Amino acid sequence: MEEKTSFIGWLTLLYLLVIFFINVFSPSLSFSNEENRTLASKPKINFNNAMDGNYFTSYNKYLEDQFWNRNMWKSLKTNFEKEIGLKKIDNIYFGENNRLIEEAVVPNAYFLERRVGNINKFIDNYNELNIDFILIPNKIGIYYNEVGANNIQKDIYHDFVAHFADDLFPINCFDILNNHKNENIFYNTDHHYTSLAARYISESLYDKKDVEYDKYIVNNNFIGTSANKIAYYNKADSIELYIPKEEVSYYLTYNDEEKEYTSIYDDSKQYSYNPYEIFFGGNKSIIDIRTNSENENKLLLIKDSYANSFIPYILSNYREIIIIDPRYYYDDINNLIADKQITDIMFFYNMNTFFEDTSLDDMIENIKA
Repeated sequence: MEEKTSFIGWLTLLYLLVIFFINVFSPSLSFSNEENRTLASKPKINFNNAMDGNYFTSYNKYLEDQFWNRNMWKSLKTNFEKEIGLKKIDNIYFGENNRLIEEAVVPNAYFLERRVGNINKFIDNYNELNIDFILIPNKIGIYYNEVGANNIQKDIYHDFVAHFADDLFPINCFDILNNHKNENIFYNTDHHYTSLAARYISESLYDKKDVEYDKYIVNNNFIGTSANKIAYYNKADSIELYIPKEEVSYYLTYNDEEKEYTSIYDDSKQYSYNPYEIFFGGNKSIIDIRTNSENENKLLLIKDSYANSFIPYILSNYREIIIIDPRYYYDDINNLIADKQITDIMFFYNMNTFFEDTSLDDMIENIKA
């Protein structure tokens, strides 16, 4: 019995030594595709950071990020924790049918005061234009009952909307998505809603319920950011596109490039690590779409990535659509609105991004008088 115990002990020690040397001699990685973030680099020691403990904190983070085959170990840990009954890992709940549900972002009082003030400033600056707000609930706002939570997103929405005139919010996206909650309106593994959900939003906003579409599955092995964040890979999603049978002609440019494109869809991203980037090849600072629509209106769309799958449905409604993402766009939009003779402005966000990201406030506050 003692010999068996000794053998197991030596085997464990050998295993730990092997892992140690693999970690020591494996090259450091700068970026994690799975988590879509920059990984910690090896810190440099000096007298100050050694004395205040920052070096050791940074080094522990470096070891954690650079651990050999880290994602495999993380996946084993996630599956074990789910099996023993954990309902949430990090900020992600386990819903029904392998649905991963990110918890709601709850804005603090300062954020809300700043955001409301800036939106009112924006409306005052451009009161001669048609301005609409579209706020899309996240999965937690539709499937809150699956994780034993109250619908806090709906409460946040109503508290925010109460600060403005009703006509600023032309549709209630909670009601629209709730009417289709048993359909494939959110990816199970990702934080985005699907093209089908975007279609339902567009049909309500533009009264397009009679439009006919061809459906195409462009990827049936999509693993999204929610699954990658906690390394939970039990079920993949499919990415579907709905193409109107009667399309308008259009061409577009990205980030003020001279090159023109004839499709919103970037086929090179179809089987990439993030196939959701099939829409426009991912987020851009500014996109200019010109169409042959009979409608002379010109739209400025201020948005996050939830708008990417929505835009294909509204091409026939505008002669030109200028799309900016405040996270990457740093120019003064006054000149843009004047130069492009914008007639309509739409803010299009998912609620978690809208109540967390401050780039929209920065953009509005930088508008020149």
